[in-house]
Amino acid sequence: MNKLDLSIPTRQELRGFLVIFAFQALKMMRALWPMLIILFTKRNNLPNGLTVPMILGIVLVLLLVHSILYYLNFYFYVEGNQFILKKGYLKKVVLSIPLERIQSVNTKQNILQQILNVYSLEIDTAGSAGKELKIYSLSGLYANELTQFLQSHKEREVEEQDESATEVTEEEEVMRLSPAALLRIGISQNHIKTAIIIIVFGSQIIGQIEELFKQQTEAYSDSVHSVVTNSGVVFIVGLVVLFLIISILSTLVYTVIKYFDFKLVKQQKSYRITAGLINKRKVLLPFSKVQQLNWETGPIKKLFGIYKISFKQAVSKEVKQKQVADAPGCLHHHIQRIREEVFKGDLPDDGEKIYAHPRYFNLLWFWSGMIPALLPIPLYIYEPLWIIAGGAWLLLSALYCRLMLRKRYFQFNKSQIIIGKGAISTIWQQVESFKTQSVDFRQSFFQKRRGLASLNVNNASGKIEILYIPEEMAHQLMNYLLYHVETSREEWM
Repeated sequence: MNKLDLSIPTRQELRGFLVIFAFQALKMMRALWPMLIILFTKRNNLPNGLTVPMILGIVLVLLLVHSILYYLNFYFYVEGNQFILKKGYLKKVVLSIPLERIQSVNTKQNILQQILNVYSLEIDTAGSAGKELKIYSLSGLYANELTQFLQSHKEREVEEQDESATEVTEEEEVMRLSPAALLRIGISQNHIKTAIIIIVFGSQIIGQIEELFKQQTEAYSDSVHSVVTNSGVVFIVGLVVLFLIISILSTLVYTVIKYFDFKLVKQQKSYRITAGLINKRKVLLPFSKVQQLNWETGPIKKLFGIYKISFKQAVSKEVKQKQVADAPGCLHHHIQRIREEVFKGDLPDDGEKIYAHPRYFNLLWFWSGMIPALLPIPLYIYEPLWIIAGGAWLLLSALYCRLMLRKRYFQFNKSQIIIGKGAISTIWQQVESFKTQSVDFRQSFFQKRRGLASLNVNNASGKIEILYIPEEMAHQLMNYLLYHVETSREEWM
């Protein structure tokens, strides 16, 4: 099959125009939703002859015209060593992105795009303020060809120079999540986090409803308050149990929606992740662009013997936290295989585990235990129960900090570093030495008195922290990492 000519200026797929219209409508609604609410609630105060449907009709016509002009003036192509995108009709914009700066190229499909059989494509570069580029409507063939080219242009250049290079590459499925695996993952998620999100989101909605309908909400709030105050313990416990059930079910639904039909596939020197029910996403992960591997487990995950692994790439500051490709439900042999394939050389698993100095416990307990316990001192005088609560907090925080100290360590060999940390859950972080960008030596007054220091090892995806180790060891490790970076000839991304 002949490859597509990516150097020809190309518009988005015409059959996906409805997708473009929908995305532009969503942008407008995010910007104007307060005005729309006011329009519906104050529709009786509109001037004579002007109705809500008439206003909405005018807005839809303007939006349609804007979407048509947006589509007609949107072009993209590859020129030399640059990816070019031209857009705009009132204000012309030309984006020129060097291919070597491109860090991640992801394709997605929402429900509408699945119906129309088109894909959206997002391109991100290291150090940018946000998404550099987003294309809403591409055919599957063009999206795959463009993704492969942008993510592996260096390899393609080598292949073009090598007449014996083959165009067909074999794919190998590393793992797939079954419905039973999705159920285990959903059960093992952090349901407390889900509960907090529901509370925050619900309180915001209730606050907005109260502002719009003050009189009605005041009457209902009084009746609800009286029911709660006059109810017994059984009723309150029932509400708590119901809320927990809702949190667990919400987590299960979210897990299924996000990881439905999850597949991790290996192709040459890269992984491809596909997943999603409502929004299907496809993420390509070249091994050379993975800056850091994180994997974790927790009490419930341990019962099922599963881990969650995250691939961290060099991405923009705005999406650094949320654009992390992850693979939940991994077994131990999946973790070992992924580590061996992504990282070069021997893994540092057999090296000595160097734990944080016991003085690290003092720092943790001071900030998370003693300070919160000392803040309500005036209340201790008037209410003895606060003294019991303060003492319980000191005890629980001491146990928690002790767990953190026991899990904080690092292992090191000539080419890689592993960090272990956590308290209830256990988290590991692994990086390659030559991908280090800078090393920060940190030493407080209390650390200096005891001959201790800490290091921040920074890479393009973030940092890892090596805390409370002997000062001499910290200097040696910092000097070695900086020397290794300066002398290494390997590509860091």
